[in-house]
Amino acid sequence: MSLLDMLKAAQGGGGLDALGQSFGLDTGTTRSLAEQFAPAISSGMKQRAKQDGGLGAVLGALKGDDRAAYFDDPSAAAAPAAQAKGAEFLSQIFGSPEAVPEMAAAAAEKTGAPADKVQQMLPALAAMLQGGLQQRAPDAEISAAMGGLGTSGDKAGAGLGDLLGSLGGGGGGLISGLMGALSGGGTSGGGGLGSLLQMLDADGDGSPLDDIVGRFLK
Repeated sequence: MSLLDMLKAAQGGGGLDALGQSFGLDTGTTRSLAEQFAPAISSGMKQRAKQDGGLGAVLGALKGDDRAAYFDDPSAAAAPAAQAKGAEFLSQIFGSPEAVPEMAAAAAEKTGAPADKVQQMLPALAAMLQGGLQQRAPDAEISAAMGGLGTSGDKAGAGLGDLLGSLGGGGGGLISGLMGALSGGGTSGGGGLGSLLQMLDADGDGSPLDDIVGRFLK
C-alpha cells in the first residue's frame, strides 16, 4: 500500500472526497491533487531519510498520537488547527515552509483548481495523511526507534529501507540490536513501525511535483 492508497481508503473510501468538499473542490479535482501530493510527499520522505540526520527527522515528523483522529474525521483535518499541523509536518519533511506554497501553486496550475483552495487543502491533506500513518505506530515505538539511531546510525546515505531492514532483524541492518529495543516487535503482525515503514518505502514516486521536491531536498 502506498500513501495514495491509504488516502483513498480513508473512511471507507469517502474520506478524501469529503476533505475536498470542505474546500469546495469536486471529486475529480480532489483526487487529481492527491495523485500529485501523495507521491511527492512519499518521495520527499525517502529523500529526506537519506540525508545526514534525516531518518530521525522523518521519524520525528511521524510522532503525535493526538493527530490520528485527522484520518478518521475529514472535517477535523480541514480545520485551521489541523492545517497548521499539516504545514508543520511538511516543513519537517522538506526542510522549509516554502515548500508548501510552491507545491500548492504548481498543483493548482496543473489541475486548474483555485490556487487559494489548493493552498488550504495541501496542509489539510498532509494532516489526514499524518493521522493515517500515526495510527499504524504509537509514539512510544517511534521514540524507541529514534533512540536506537543514536549518533552513528543516522548518517547521510541511509534510508527507510535500511531502517526497515534493521527492524526486521535481517542481519547487516543499519541499527544493531534495535529490534530488541522496540516493544511490540517491529515488523510482526499487521501494524507497528515496520508496517508503516514498508508503506513509506513503497513505490509511490512519479508525481509532477518531484522537481520541486528535488529542489528542496538537494
